[in-house]
Amino acid sequence: MIDRNSLLPVFVFIGIPLTVLFAYFGLNYSGFCFAKMRYLSDEDKIRSVFDFQNNYQNDPETLVVQVGESKIQKHIKYESFDKYIQENPDCCVINPGGTYDIAIPSFLDRIFGFSSGDIVVINFKARYLDKNGKQRLKEIRFENRLQNCGKPQ
Repeated sequence: MIDRNSLLPVFVFIGIPLTVLFAYFGLNYSGFCFAKMRYLSDEDKIRSVFDFQNNYQNDPETLVVQVGESKIQKHIKYESFDKYIQENPDCCVINPGGTYDIAIPSFLDRIFGFSSGDIVVINFKARYLDKNGKQRLKEIRFENRLQNCGKPQ
């Protein structure tokens, strides 16, 4: 017969740590952000990608808007996320379905929180000045995966 007192150390040293690890990996897999101790809302996710793209797009070293044969580098940064959403209410979706140009995250990326499994798609309207100084728009589709705490990949 097995003595209950002999199973207690096994449970304490193996069972409890395994339970904690499964809970941690399970929460990571589900997209939980431990730094903020909550799940991010859809607005948080879209705002994170917008801020990343708006700042990225404002860097003249990285933005080249191709319009026909000419390359334009005079990008006009948006004032705020709220103003962009007000002007473009249907710009952004999370997990819209279909096919994407980005790779599917690995299982290990999901359980370690390097990918939340969500895809944020923004039809970003890059504003720029043409060679005559007139403001123009060029829509660019961005597909981004997020880490659990909202950092775009």
